[in-house]
Amino acid sequence: MMSRFTRSALFAAASTLALSTAAQAQVFDQVGGGERRTVEVINVTAQQRVESAQDVPISIGAYDTGALEASGVQDIKDLISIAPGLMVTSTQAETITTARIRGIGTVGDNFGLESSVGVYIDGVFRSRNGVGFGDLGELERIEVLRGPQGTLFGKNTSAGVLNIITQAPDFEHGGSFEATVGDFGYQRYALGFTGPLIEDTLAFRIYGVDAKRDGFTSLVLDQDPNYDVRDSETEDYSTVRGQLLWTPSESVTGRIIADYSERDELCCSAVSYDYVGTGAFLVGGVTEATAVGAGVGFPADPEARVAFSNREYTQQVEDWGVSAEFDFELPVGTLTTVTAFRNWQNRRAQDIDYTAADLAFRDAENNFTDLTRFSQEIRLQGQTDNLDWLVGGFFSHEELRLGDALRFGSDWETYLGLVASGGANPNFVSDTLNGLALGFLGVPGLPGYTPLAPGSFFPDGSGPNQDIYDQTAESWAIFTHNTYQFTENLSVTAGLRYTSETKDVFATFSTTPTPGCSILEAYANANPATAWNPVAAFAGSPLAALAPTLCLPYARSGLDATGYDRERSDEEFSGTLRLTYDISDDAMVYGGFSRGFKAGGFNLDRQFNGPANAATGYTDSNTEFAPEIIDSWEIGFKSQLFGNVVQLNGNAFFQQVEDFQLNTFNGLAFVVESIEESESYGIELDAFWATPVPGLDISAGYANVNTEYTTVNTGDPLVDAIQGKAYSLSPEHFLTGQALYERTVFGNFLFTAAADARWVSEYNTGSDLDPEKVQDAFTLVNARVGIGREDGAWSIEAWGRNLTDETYAQVAFDAFAQGSRGGAGTSNDPRGTASYMAFLGAPRTWGLTLRTEW
Repeated sequence: MMSRFTRSALFAAASTLALSTAAQAQVFDQVGGGERRTVEVINVTAQQRVESAQDVPISIGAYDTGALEASGVQDIKDLISIAPGLMVTSTQAETITTARIRGIGTVGDNFGLESSVGVYIDGVFRSRNGVGFGDLGELERIEVLRGPQGTLFGKNTSAGVLNIITQAPDFEHGGSFEATVGDFGYQRYALGFTGPLIEDTLAFRIYGVDAKRDGFTSLVLDQDPNYDVRDSETEDYSTVRGQLLWTPSESVTGRIIADYSERDELCCSAVSYDYVGTGAFLVGGVTEATAVGAGVGFPADPEARVAFSNREYTQQVEDWGVSAEFDFELPVGTLTTVTAFRNWQNRRAQDIDYTAADLAFRDAENNFTDLTRFSQEIRLQGQTDNLDWLVGGFFSHEELRLGDALRFGSDWETYLGLVASGGANPNFVSDTLNGLALGFLGVPGLPGYTPLAPGSFFPDGSGPNQDIYDQTAESWAIFTHNTYQFTENLSVTAGLRYTSETKDVFATFSTTPTPGCSILEAYANANPATAWNPVAAFAGSPLAALAPTLCLPYARSGLDATGYDRERSDEEFSGTLRLTYDISDDAMVYGGFSRGFKAGGFNLDRQFNGPANAATGYTDSNTEFAPEIIDSWEIGFKSQLFGNVVQLNGNAFFQQVEDFQLNTFNGLAFVVESIEESESYGIELDAFWATPVPGLDISAGYANVNTEYTTVNTGDPLVDAIQGKAYSLSPEHFLTGQALYERTVFGNFLFTAAADARWVSEYNTGSDLDPEKVQDAFTLVNARVGIGREDGAWSIEAWGRNLTDETYAQVAFDAFAQGSRGGAGTSNDPRGTASYMAFLGAPRTWGLTLRTEW
């Protein structure tokens, strides 16, 4: 239920802005200031029709070229500066990027989960938010559609849509060149051309960009005294996009787009966020000859932006695609077809413990993602006297191949020995396993066993696994979306979509057991679901505490017997029903219901929680999770006040989520749980003001988002503990503002200035809502100032982002294999023995941009 505060805030905001606008109008009339400036109305395609954003009965944030350039928006993460209620974060790599609207989104670290916020670029869906992350180039506008958009945009838009439209070819010759330099060695060069190839029939646009930047974080590599300090979170990418606009007749228009991008960057390291317990064995003293056992605490000062590693964090991405959109004007209406093919490939390497101790790592050769997708959409729409109708169909075929391989580092054996012995014996693992195999621990020894030297049980780079997931997803849908005008002022919009999807995954596991794991499996078993603690062979022995962690899920050869071929199908109706009433030509109110649908799937990580398999004797693999359903109720208003000097829009919403797909990292692997019920409710306000000051425009936005996991019931005590708490990465309050100013000076020169700010209240960055992962409230401020020729022949701008140099965590997480929350003997410390790392947001940056247009 909507709180009293929420209702009061909604009405108070509307009343306050209305009064201030009235005062402005009165002052304007008194000074007789000539023709009154107005707010420009942005046309959008939120309902797959070109119409004013003020006429669409849903909550929309629409941002044109001017607002996007003034805020420096180059990718979807930059958009948070001016879009209230939107949260975009990255974790292990920038390819693992997640967008959230109204608190709802899916952690992107697991490619088995698809997005709750759909990213569309020029009408083509990007099936994961990270696949849509990159330099967006020459933008016409971005539409942030809040709430479920399943009727027209399909599955995986249950939380909303980022609808990105780039500039189309022009039948007049033109072009632009832009050169940017900044701190951290930042360089970005962009060049674009457009014009006719055949007069009034065929036009082209081509655009390319190349960018490089040093890293934001000092990454300390290696363990020897001659340690190496490198930059992490670097930027190095190139993008080219070519377009053709073809109009062979008055009744046919086609737009063909091809693009190619590549990235080769060192990203992303994590800094120490909070270290206790076992963290004492992972030193941060970079002058130490050996990183393990030095007894020096790891520094927990994120503001230092110092990270430690034994391996580089690399991300290599190749992304390309082609699409064709055609409109055919027929006697019954307009037939639109959108055909697209895309391929996205990624290889990455990482030191997964994020410390100077060499515990475990992934190499780029065996860790990869290859995602190929074909889609076809057909829409037919038309109008009668009172009815605006649309029907359509959609088909997509997606193939995903994912490789995951983890290797033990040179310190794994020593580290676990120190942990198990309380720091007393770095050879504890070798001593214990030799003793076990020789029969010294009260159980028979292994026949013919020869003791191994310390360091031989888990050698550097050994095993343990190569997991391959091949997943195919095929989806089709039919839909309709119609608006009927009952009277001149009253209309109803109704939409319905039926979606059917089938996913098939074939998973294979190949494990090369280390000598240490082979010994343990000889005494216990290789069954991946057996905890090994306690088991009869180890009860009361030193191995009772050590065995569960020693071989991880990744090194138990019994997983090889649980490779699987599984299929699941989902079908669902989604839709919308809304009433709109025009109070006048300048104001309307609306209310309605919509349902969003995100398909179920498979957790593409080592999670084995099914029943016993009678044929193999091992636990079967059941990694399925249910589809996510969102029901949303919304009431709102849109207004253009005082001759469109002010636009004021607001709404209140209530959303119920069934089977919210929660992806969380437990310190060893990613686990997917379906949260039975949760909810999100609040208000959203957007205001735009063409001030009496010539050339000065001000916009602001506010979102109050209240979220709660109301019923959890997963059976996992740590996950069930989030019941009654708010979603992760969901601040209760978002506040944004932007001011744009331009005026002519010195005859034919144009002076420009812009500033924007974003404040969010505190929120928890961890999906398990561990209280140690809370990020305090903070503000980000960006600004730019420039001067140039009024005709665009040249301009120069100075700009800065995060001007107050706020240090904030995008996501904090449990450090790999480094303790656990609420462990035994830690009742006085809710952190238990857990240690935490964090991926930070960008620090303050500044630079200069030189631009020319012709």
